[in-house]
Amino acid sequence: MNATSQTRIAPGSEIRILHVDDEPDFARMVAGNLEREDDRFSTQWTTDPEEVAEIVASEAVDCVLSDYAMPELTGLDVLGEVRAVDPEIPFILFTDTGSETIASDAISAGISDYVIKKTVKEQYGLLATKITTHVERRRAEAVASRTRQQLHELTENTNDVLFIFSADWDELEYINSRYEELFDRSVASLRENPTTFLEPVHPDDVDDLETAMGRAANGSSQQVEYRIQADSNKWVESHAEPIFDETGTVVRVAGFTHEITERKQRELELRAKNERLERFASIVSHDLRNPLSVADGYLELAREEADSDHLETVARALDRMETLISELLVLAREGQEVTETKSVSLDKLVLSSWNNIDQQHASLQAETNALIQADEIRLGQVFENLFRNAIEHGGDAVTISVGLLDDESGFYVENDGDPIPDDKQDQIFETGFTTNEQGTGFGLAIIKRIVNAHGWEIDLADGQDGVRFEITGAELTDQTNTPD
Repeated sequence: MNATSQTRIAPGSEIRILHVDDEPDFARMVAGNLEREDDRFSTQWTTDPEEVAEIVASEAVDCVLSDYAMPELTGLDVLGEVRAVDPEIPFILFTDTGSETIASDAISAGISDYVIKKTVKEQYGLLATKITTHVERRRAEAVASRTRQQLHELTENTNDVLFIFSADWDELEYINSRYEELFDRSVASLRENPTTFLEPVHPDDVDDLETAMGRAANGSSQQVEYRIQADSNKWVESHAEPIFDETGTVVRVAGFTHEITERKQRELELRAKNERLERFASIVSHDLRNPLSVADGYLELAREEADSDHLETVARALDRMETLISELLVLAREGQEVTETKSVSLDKLVLSSWNNIDQQHASLQAETNALIQADEIRLGQVFENLFRNAIEHGGDAVTISVGLLDDESGFYVENDGDPIPDDKQDQIFETGFTTNEQGTGFGLAIIKRIVNAHGWEIDLADGQDGVRFEITGAELTDQTNTPD
């Protein structure tokens, strides 16, 4: 075997040709002419037809160009051996034998093309075109096949049902096999009658799903939760996106569906927990405050009849009980998840919270020029409790600072009072923990519950002089250019 090509270009664009012909001078000439026709061609040749299949098996060959009549094997014999190695490789007969019988046999054998040798140079342009056409077609088919395989692997290795329907939902264009597991229906039955898509859905949820499907067909992205009828405890969530043509008309709807049963169970458990807390709060409010009011009333009568320091002790005890009950009620309610938020001016909220407390001789420094997505009332309680906590533990002349974190992930509240002892820092958010004999131990616990209910986090910052709380995870935006 001899190689004549010195041309080497980028992989992927190079076309590697193997030419077999029993005339070495002719084979050499063909290689040179082909490479002059197209600089992507890299041509090697051989006069031994018996080694062609071995070369194809061991080397990168894009196209085989073969003579027909050779001493050892015919071109069709070579085709059979090559196709046994690579069934799809382009194979072109380039021969001076123009028999109709040979051409018919070649076509029957699955030859890619058939070119008659001529003495004119134009034949090489035709030959180059045929080689390029067959090689590029094969490469395109290989890319398409690989892409289809990758998409198949992707869609069949997901926990989501992936689907594409026509805009009117009457024709199923694609759905993966996850549908069968999640909906307990066969893909074949759905493909046969796409309108049965609603049959597995719980009757109470059909209207919601139909409404969402209609809105998607009209061009709106949709998200809807519903139950599967076969198992009323199974919940799924579907997302649907309209696909538009160049005129803006919805032509298809694509989307995905996944199971959310565990999430719905957690939501139901949380709802039940909140309902229990509400009942508990009502019991506390009614059953404890009533006798407390009675005790307070008799205390006033006792004061009218006698003047005793013991009565003042009772009064302080009753006040503390009222504080404990009030904060216990807040603690029970504030752990509930925040479901509705709005854009709140942090500047205004910090100032109003400051004005809602007994400031004594404390001072406030705030640089909070930002908007925050929050429940305004509950976030106000966070600031009020942090301010009271700073005054209670840092002294009535403490300086309190509020500002935004450098990475804009949230905000901080700090004071210049005595730092929290290292051995107490892990306990400060625990319900009932306090270092103040008059404190209830609920203040920071309430703060943490409200913060967590927003989906945020609160932490005690390390290495600070004084005490600094950092709240992260909040959605902040600059309000410098925002009108009042």
